[in-house]
Amino acid sequence: MKNNKKNKINPKYVLAALSLLCIAGIGLSLFRGFSIPAAGTIVNSLMAPMQEGINSFGNFTAGIVQRKHKTTQLQNENEELNNEVDKLQAKLTAMENNLSDYEDLLDLLALSEKYPSYDMTGARIIGKDAGNWYDTFTINKGSIDGIKKDMNVVAGNGLVGIVTQVNANSAVVRSIIDDASNVSGMISKNRDICIVNGDLTLMDSGLLDVELITKGSTVVKGDEVVTSYISDKYLPGLLIGYISDVTENDTELTLSAKLTPTVDFQHLSNVLVIKQLKEDMKETGSASETVASDTQSTSETQSDTADSTDSSEEGE
Repeated sequence: MKNNKKNKINPKYVLAALSLLCIAGIGLSLFRGFSIPAAGTIVNSLMAPMQEGINSFGNFTAGIVQRKHKTTQLQNENEELNNEVDKLQAKLTAMENNLSDYEDLLDLLALSEKYPSYDMTGARIIGKDAGNWYDTFTINKGSIDGIKKDMNVVAGNGLVGIVTQVNANSAVVRSIIDDASNVSGMISKNRDICIVNGDLTLMDSGLLDVELITKGSTVVKGDEVVTSYISDKYLPGLLIGYISDVTENDTELTLSAKLTPTVDFQHLSNVLVIKQLKEDMKETGSASETVASDTQSTSETQSDTADSTDSSEEGE
């Protein structure tokens, strides 16, 4: 134990010796031009591969960070573009809807001019039964707007249906294609009476059933059918549609037919409600005068259309 303590060198002496050697080396290099390998050169030689690796790793890491930043930036830009596309699509849809509403309103205006004897108010459809057809639907006008049960509803070029239920701010309309609907009709050209029925079996083909036509009637395909003046609830002279097929029943004294309605019952959005009731017209005795006036107006319109068509054909 004692021998080990005697042989051990004090660290202070080692440090002092190394310091003297360093000072001597510096002195020689300054005053005599004596050069020794710089410690930095040795260190640099040893550290160069490690530093190159560190630099490569740094560049690789920086590249990942830069790519991630670029990806995030592109994702943000893509999201902004998608939002802008959605906004533009919404604006386009709104414009298309407004254009469709505008065209509907023009049609309703033309329809109101076609029946000048009737006071009408516009209404928007806000609900309907399930399915593609508007056989029963709800409008946004009710009793506070003067709507009453049994008021007639029109759109496009003619009769849509009748109001069956009225609430304060809405009303329910049953259209003439509903299988519970039947309308007293009349062949315009000869005033032969008939009954126009809704029929679920014919709905998919867009047709209505016509029955009880007098067997001696001259009805043919293309004849116009309007509401008759003997109907209990429907106002006279409203266009229902056109005969598309006539069937003669051997065992009956009447004819039957199919009718193509003038209204597109798959694409309704706005309608007109006629504010007169048939029972009010019965009291004033104006029903027959109205149907004669409106039928004549319709005939004159068709005649003018035919004349203009003939003129254009002659011009060609």
